[in-house]
Amino acid sequence: MNRITNYIQKESNNVKLLLMLFLSLLVLTIATKGQFFSLNQMQLVAYLFPEMGVLALGMMLAMISGGIDLSVVAVADLTGILSCMLLKMIMPADASLATQIFVLLVILLCSLAMGAICGIFTGSLIARIGIPAMVATLGASDIILGLAVGITNGSSVKELPPILNEVVNYRVFGVIPSTTLIFAACAGVIAFLLNKTALGFKIYMIGSNKDAFKYSGMDNKKILTMTYMVSGMLAAVSGLLMCGHFNSARSDFGKSYLTPSILICVLAGVNPNGGKGKMCGMVIAVIILQMLSSGFALFRNISDYYKNLIWGLVLILVMIVNVVSEKKKTAK
Repeated sequence: MNRITNYIQKESNNVKLLLMLFLSLLVLTIATKGQFFSLNQMQLVAYLFPEMGVLALGMMLAMISGGIDLSVVAVADLTGILSCMLLKMIMPADASLATQIFVLLVILLCSLAMGAICGIFTGSLIARIGIPAMVATLGASDIILGLAVGITNGSSVKELPPILNEVVNYRVFGVIPSTTLIFAACAGVIAFLLNKTALGFKIYMIGSNKDAFKYSGMDNKKILTMTYMVSGMLAAVSGLLMCGHFNSARSDFGKSYLTPSILICVLAGVNPNGGKGKMCGMVIAVIILQMLSSGFALFRNISDYYKNLIWGLVLILVMIVNVVSEKKKTAK
């Protein structure tokens, strides 16, 4: 009994998230008269949440290190545009399935490289020049988004080879969306990085106490740069998922994902001041937000324009609850 009590106390945030997940599912099911709790709707949630979820993983890394990455959406859009242009350029017209898969893997590697370059640029502004993370990533976001708009003149990259759309829309055993497996793979890699590697330990440490880490003899500039590099690579994966979903690329596909990606992190228990955050909470939080987003879409009288308002209000509310809880813990 004591073990159970201790576990609940230790994982109190995840317990709260699971309760919130259950209540959200229950309320939406009742409100839609059972329409929400159906196989098709659950598959839609599983298909859509990885786009936002992979972005949130990058945001999580930046926040654990004590910073924030406001450039993730811009990186996703730019890498998506460049990857789709490259895909159209190098894909043979009469390519076999094996050739198409090989070309897609090459595109994936190129996309990851482009995301890494964007992340290194942002991380260098923060770690080596000393610009505050919020200012650096906001400025980098404008630069990267400007490149994306300039390359396409604000138009879409269309008429893509079908392989990207087919892979993103593929369902394993006809049930499990491939995007869910891609998110699971990304989450597994980041969980391993944070919990089982020296880099992950250092990311937590630099977020917990930057001054102490600075005088520990470790290269904090290298750690921060690598953190934002990985964040950029995750954004690149999200960009490919969005392009595959829409079967095109555009510079504004991810514009609605920035606030939700921050909200997911805060809801999951990631400390905005750094040093705290676990993968389990992230997975539950991203599912909750996608469920709510998909649930809102079933109510025609709720406009999509209100989503940002709702996400902003929820973000502030969660922050207030977290701050009050921390003050009570400190007082005790």
